Amino acid sequence: MSLLLPTTLISCRGRRQRFFRLLYCIDAMPQKRLQQLVTSISFRIALPSLFTILLFIAAIFYVLLPQLEESFIHRKQEAIKELTETVWSLLESYYEREQSGELTRQDAQQRATARIRNLRYGPEKKDYFWINDMHPRMIMHPYRKDLEGEDISTFQDANGIFPFIEFVRIVKEQESGYVNYMWQWKDDPEKISAKSSYVMAFKPWGWIIGTGMYIDDVEAEIAQIRNKLSLISIGILCIVSILAAYSIRQSMVADRERRAIFMNREQLMESLEQSNTRFRNLLETTSDWIWESDQDGKYTYSSSRVTDMLGFDPEETIGKTLMDIASPRSAAQLADAFEKLLQSKQNIDGFECTCLGKSGQIVVLENNAVPVFSHNGEPELVGYRGIARDITERKIAMEALKKSRDDLHASLEETVSSLASTAENRDPYTAGHQQRVDRLACAIAKNLGLPPEQIEGLHIAALLHDIGKITLPFEYLAKPTSLNKDERAIIRHHPEVGYNILKTIHFPWPVAEIVYQHHEVLDGSGYPRGLTDQDILLEAKILAVADVVEAMSSHRPYRPSLGIEKAMDEIRKGRGVRYHAPSVDSCLYLIQEKKINGNGDDWCPVFY
Repeated sequence: MSLLLPTTLISCRGRRQRFFRLLYCIDAMPQKRLQQLVTSISFRIALPSLFTILLFIAAIFYVLLPQLEESFIHRKQEAIKELTETVWSLLESYYEREQSGELTRQDAQQRATARIRNLRYGPEKKDYFWINDMHPRMIMHPYRKDLEGEDISTFQDANGIFPFIEFVRIVKEQESGYVNYMWQWKDDPEKISAKSSYVMAFKPWGWIIGTGMYIDDVEAEIAQIRNKLSLISIGILCIVSILAAYSIRQSMVADRERRAIFMNREQLMESLEQSNTRFRNLLETTSDWIWESDQDGKYTYSSSRVTDMLGFDPEETIGKTLMDIASPRSAAQLADAFEKLLQSKQNIDGFECTCLGKSGQIVVLENNAVPVFSHNGEPELVGYRGIARDITERKIAMEALKKSRDDLHASLEETVSSLASTAENRDPYTAGHQQRVDRLACAIAKNLGLPPEQIEGLHIAALLHDIGKITLPFEYLAKPTSLNKDERAIIRHHPEVGYNILKTIHFPWPVAEIVYQHHEVLDGSGYPRGLTDQDILLEAKILAVADVVEAMSSHRPYRPSLGIEKAMDEIRKGRGVRYHAPSVDSCLYLIQEKKINGNGDDWCPVFY
C-alpha cells in the first residue's frame, strides 16, 4: 500500500475543503438558533454529572450507610462474644486445676474471680466482666461491689426489665446469648445508659460470665462515620458542580472561538495553503531524513536528505528496509529486534543502527517513527512515518567521553588506594583493615538497595576512613597494652584530622563528612562531635557497623581477635540504640546466610 507524500497531501486537501463547506453551513445558521443549540449542549454536558453524583449520595445514605451500621453493630457483638469466650476459657483453666487436685474449688474460684475482676478493655480501659450464678446471686462485679453476694433476682432497670433473670433464662435455654437492658455507665453510677450484653454459662460451677457494649458508644461511632460521609458527599457535589459550570463555560468560550473561525474562513484557507507550502519546503530542507514505509518496513517515500546522509538517491531506497542498508554486523544483531518493533505496531523511539553509505562510509542513524493506521472500519496498520538522524559524530564523542571518564575513575581509585596504604603503612597491625571494612560496608549498602552511585561514594570513604591516623604517634598505634585516657583522647581526633585532609578534595560524594562521622553513633555517645541519629549520614551509619564488626573480629596489638560471634553480639546489643538498625540486620543476614565469610582470626569478607 503506497504512502507517497504528494498523494497524502491531495487527500488531506479534499477533506479540509469538505470541512470548511460544513463550517459555512453552520455559520449561515441564525445567531439566536446557534445560541440555543450551544445552551442545550452545555446543559446536556452538565446534567448527567449532577444526576450521577445525586444518585451516588442517595446510594450512600439509603443503602450503604444502613448496611454499614448493621455490620458495625454485628462486629461489636462478635467482639464482646469473643471476649466472653476468652474469659470462659480462663475459668475452664482454673476448673482443670481443681479437677487435677492442684487447687480446692474455693481456691480456684477465688483466684479466677480475682483475676477477672482486674480485666479491662476498650478505649478508656473501663469496659469489664462480671459473674453471677443461676440463683441469680452476684458473684463478682468490679464497679458494683455492693451487690456481691446479694440476691439480684429482683433487680429491675428503668424500663422494667429484670436483666439478671433474663441472663439466667438465656443460658438455660441456649447456654449463651445477648440481652438488652439499662445499666450504669461503666464506673459512673449516676449515669444510666442502654447496654447490650453477651452472657455465657460456666456449668461446672453454675456461674454466668458476661460483658457488654454501651449503645451510646456504638451510636457515637456511627454518627462520626455519618458525618464524615456527609462532608465527603458535600465536597464531591461541590467539585462536580464546579466542573459542570467549568464545562459549560468552556463550551461557551469554544462557541465564540468557532464563530470567529467561521467569519475568517477565507483567511484560514489561505493560511492553510501557506502552511502546506512551508511544510513542503521544510520537508526538503531539513537536516533529517524523513521517510514513510509500509507495514513490512519497506520505504514508500524518502526525502532528498538521504542523498546527503548515505549517498543514495531517494528512488534507490524505495522498496528497501533499514536492514537492507545496515552494515552486515548491525543487520545480524538488529534484525530480530527490528522485526519485533514492526510487529508491535508501537512507536519506534531512538532505534539506532549502523548503516553503510553508497560509497561504503559508516553512518550511525537514530530512527524515530509512529505507526499509521487506516480509518476504514477496524483500524489496520498501514505503515510507519518517521525520521532518521545522523548521530555518527555524537556516538564518537560519547565513546571518547566514556573513555575519559573511565580513565578519571581509574586515576581516582589509584589515588585513593595510595592514600589508604599511606595510613596503613604506619599501622602494620591494622594493615588491610580499611579494605576489609570497605568490602563489608559496600556489601551492606548493596543489600539495603542503595543506588550504585551512593555505594561508590561509600567505597571511597571506607578506603579512607582511617586516613587521619597518619598524624598519630606510631607508639600509640603499636602499643601492646590498652591506651590511657590522654592517649585515647588523642586517638579520637583521627576522624577530624581525616576530615581536614579530605575536605579540600572535590569528590562527587560527601567523602570528607562520612569520614568525619564514622565513629558517631545514634544515641550521641560517639566521637568526635557527639552527633545523634538525624544528624548522621546514612553512609556513616553503615560504615560504623562495618568498622565495629571488622575491628572486633581482627587482631590488635593490645588483644587477640575477639571473634566474629562477639562482634555480632555487639551490634545486636546496640541495634537501634547505637547502631543503624537496617544496617545491623543486613550485616547479620550477610554473615549468617554466608553471603560473606566472617570466620577466621583476621577475616576478609569474600562474596561466594
